[in-house]
Amino acid sequence: MARSSNSIRFGLNPRGLPYDRIVAVAKAAEAAGFQNISFSDRPPENNLEGWTLATAVALQTNSIRVTHSTLNVPFRNPALLSKMATALDSITGGGRVILTLGAGTQENHFTTYGIEFGSPGERVDGLIDTIEILRGTWANEQFTYTGKLYSVEEATVTPTPVNGTIPVFIGAAKPRMLRLTGRTADGWIRNGGWPSDLDAYREQVAAIEDAATAAGRDPGTIHRVVNCNAYVGDEDPATKLATTFGNPGGLMGTAEQVLETVEQYREAGVDTFHVQFQNDIIDEQIIARAK
Repeated sequence: MARSSNSIRFGLNPRGLPYDRIVAVAKAAEAAGFQNISFSDRPPENNLEGWTLATAVALQTNSIRVTHSTLNVPFRNPALLSKMATALDSITGGGRVILTLGAGTQENHFTTYGIEFGSPGERVDGLIDTIEILRGTWANEQFTYTGKLYSVEEATVTPTPVNGTIPVFIGAAKPRMLRLTGRTADGWIRNGGWPSDLDAYREQVAAIEDAATAAGRDPGTIHRVVNCNAYVGDEDPATKLATTFGNPGGLMGTAEQVLETVEQYREAGVDTFHVQFQNDIIDEQIIARAK
């Protein structure tokens, strides 16, 4: 297994907060050196709609990258998503949008909104079609593609991305999705939260790397993202957060303990940590530390 050749990154996952607090937290995170901020794309839940929120926060900040965990393909037509992404990329000057795509796993999130869910195989087919359409419309003045779920005919998307393309990450956990990630994606976010079993995590990384190598790609360049709970302080995190998080796994403890955990997971292949702080202490953990 190859250690990631990418520089380490930290991102923030704000959840269930009103807009003004999310903006304040995003600005403080940016000032503190966080590189990414990630939003939920689960419309029935108590969060602001993911794409709208990412756009609004991107315009209230200067450099932090915006993404999702994950942006679920069945909610948006792929060609229109291409147009949306290039619009935000252009408005923010380029390089600040990461499309972290998922096939969707929770049926009620779709059916309650009248959106067809489909079988697991169909949803993966749709994800494959989406990636082809995104990259095809970014690279060509007109793009025609016939897929299993999605097709376009002489589709035009302008303006094109400022840097020629936009990074596409995939949220994955199962073998077919891991192989797809290795073959095609710029990055991978592990579905299922914090990987407490590092041996199992290494097996997933190996599956991605094998697929990348078979496709003639350098596996070390594929970003590896994990979501995790976070608390930095002297108070015992298990006692402080167990009632909220249940399993308080993640980046928790004193600064020294957190750094030890980061290095342990870095050795296992992780290069990006997207952290979620308990909402009643997020000001203490982010905003107060940025001042």
